[in-house]
Amino acid sequence: MVVQGSTEPRRLSTLCVEVYGFPALMVVASFVPIINLLFYSAHGGFGWLFLPFTFPYVLVRLGFAYSRSQRSDRPRISRFAVASVSAYVLLTTPLSWLAAYSINNSLGTSLPWRQFWAMMLLPVSLLALLW
Repeated sequence: MVVQGSTEPRRLSTLCVEVYGFPALMVVASFVPIINLLFYSAHGGFGWLFLPFTFPYVLVRLGFAYSRSQRSDRPRISRFAVASVSAYVLLTTPLSWLAAYSINNSLGTSLPWRQFWAMMLLPVSLLALLW
């Protein structure tokens, strides 16, 4: 019973790093002024190519984790998925504002934070901002 309690948090933390490591890297790259010059330059840094795939990446990784887990672990993973995706949507709002602020100050652009946030959620959500 003690062994089981010590492995569960480690497993969820490992799952959290596996699922949210790529989106965290993309957000952290937008905060650091020298790195965001490379990732998010106004002339098409490669960060703009990868940023729309952060949320689909999260969904695919959670799907893999659910499908590859044992039946006894699936309810726990589905609870983790619901809670973490909800937290992802909520936490990306202020992080997108900070990222746009940092990018605008470093590069002298006028990127609205809503566009950065929309790109983090889904690439299709940018169409809603056009209208």
